[in-house]
Amino acid sequence: MQNQSFTTASGRKVYFQQLHIRTSSLGFLEGSAASIRSEVLRRLPDEIKRTFGQTGLLLREPPAGPLPTFTFLADLLSYTPVKPGFDCSALVVVWFADALPDSLPTELVRQIEGIEWEKYAQDGRY
Repeated sequence: MQNQSFTTASGRKVYFQQLHIRTSSLGFLEGSAASIRSEVLRRLPDEIKRTFGQTGLLLREPPAGPLPTFTFLADLLSYTPVKPGFDCSALVVVWFADALPDSLPTELVRQIEGIEWEKYAQDGRY
C-alpha cells in the first residue's frame, strides 16, 4: 500500500478512503453472546449503507462463538467501474479481531490484498 492506494490482483488501482474501528458489541448492554453476534451480523449491511452510502460489502466471517472484541470497516474506492456506464466502484471490507494491530498499514494490506474486486464492489457515480 503506497500513498493510501494498492493494486488488486486483477490490476485495478484501489484507494483507501477511511477506516472505522469499534467494539463489536457497541449498543448492546445485555444479551447472550450468540444473540449479540447474530444481531450485529444481521444489522451490518444496513449500517454500512447508512454510513458509507451505496457500496459493495465484503464481510470476512468472524470465527465461531462470541464476536471478537473489535470490528474494522475499511472504505475503499476505485475510479474505474466494474461495468461500463458508471464513474467508479466502491467496497467496504469488514473484519473482526480481539486486539488492535501493532501496525495498522500492515493489517490493512493483509485484509485488502487478494480481494476479488469485481465480485464484491458496487458501481456508482460521483
